[in-house]
Amino acid sequence: MGVLRVLCGRGDVKVEWDLEKEEAVKEAERIFQENAAKGYASFRVDDKIDSAERIEKFDPHAKQIIQIPRIVGG
Repeated sequence: MGVLRVLCGRGDVKVEWDLEKEEAVKEAERIFQENAAKGYASFRVDDKIDSAERIEKFDPHAKQIIQIPRIVGG
């Protein structure tokens, strides 16, 4: 089972999927792509947060994917 964690204005939103449930995988990928199009940075985290790897495409085999919005200062 994998989890997509989206850090946003609503807090830490979690979307879980099971590889055996195709619709859940498609929904997680749709959300991933939607956020990526908005400029969110995406990281695959399999064990520890210090082993995070930046990714550009949804990976259904990832244990955890974290997406964070671009931070704009001014």
